[in-house]
Amino acid sequence: MGNKRVVSMETPFLKQDIVTETVRGWIIDGKYLPGQKLPTDAELSAIFQVNKCTIAAGLNRLVEENLLDRAPRRGSIVKNRNALPTTNGVALVLPHKGEVYSPLAQSVGKCLGENNLFPILLDDHFANDHDEIISFLNRMTSQSLPYGYMCVGGGFFPYEVFQKNPKRYRNTVFLLYHCQNEEIPDCRYALIDYEDLGAQVVRYFAERNIKRILFPAHHEIDFSNRSQSLQIVIMESIKQHAAEAGLEFDEGLFWRTHYGVPCNVLLPEVVKAKDISAGIFTYSDAYMTEHVLPLLENDEVMRSRELCLLGNFNTKQAGKYGFDSFDMRVADIARAGVEMLTGKCTEKQVKFSAKLVVNSSKNI
Repeated sequence: MGNKRVVSMETPFLKQDIVTETVRGWIIDGKYLPGQKLPTDAELSAIFQVNKCTIAAGLNRLVEENLLDRAPRRGSIVKNRNALPTTNGVALVLPHKGEVYSPLAQSVGKCLGENNLFPILLDDHFANDHDEIISFLNRMTSQSLPYGYMCVGGGFFPYEVFQKNPKRYRNTVFLLYHCQNEEIPDCRYALIDYEDLGAQVVRYFAERNIKRILFPAHHEIDFSNRSQSLQIVIMESIKQHAAEAGLEFDEGLFWRTHYGVPCNVLLPEVVKAKDISAGIFTYSDAYMTEHVLPLLENDEVMRSRELCLLGNFNTKQAGKYGFDSFDMRVADIARAGVEMLTGKCTEKQVKFSAKLVVNSSKNI
């Protein structure tokens, strides 16, 4: 028992549920094969740090699911996993509301339907909840196995679950973005090329004779490395290509707003500091309309400066307020992702260049 890992029970779920889901994962991942015995209830009690009644309650659910046989003296024996059928359902771990994600979810659903597959959606309220995603994945594999998984890989995504259980999640496609440095074995990727997006931002401003690029950032606190922030990935690309093109990029503005300095305090100060043409790029159209446009409307000096605005994710707001924006090509990504899932596309990774959508002939 000295080398057994103790499972933390400090979760909002019932302790017997944690036992059920953990042991179910062991069985599905092949840690215990058909015919093999699980550790005794006493050993499991020590591993999970709960009493034997809680262990029994958790394991009895797996008996009901036809994964285990339990009998006095014989212990808990894994049954043949052929009892778990594979369905034509596809687990979708992605936000599916709003101007950005609703079109993606709709496109995925349409493409799945064309292949006689149907989507099973995680509740949108839990799309960025690490623990709820894990619970959803466990429920998806409790009594049957889904055809596959399609996921938007945000910073809260439980990548560690997929890395530790490659067999269970081998038919997985990540869509739009994947916030992790390393790819997961056997998973596939249909993504936007965010490095290229940074190059496009610089080219856009250079073609309009803009000499200085400003990128006020969303405030982010819940990331541990560069790859978990797409803003940082895009910023570093803008910085590199701006230097190559001879354009000034205000990196200080990015980092100060990224760490929480309010845009309405800092951006006017930065704009007024230099009397040269400037381009303002924002990670989303919503940020442009909520934080930048009100400054232009209410600040006379800001309004008098030669500014060029460029948004991202091409929502209705860009068209309404007349600034250009980048289309994330969600229909193309959805179709490529489903083709990967069904084996029609054998590529491990496909990257799409974002498409510029022009909403204003002048935008200065």
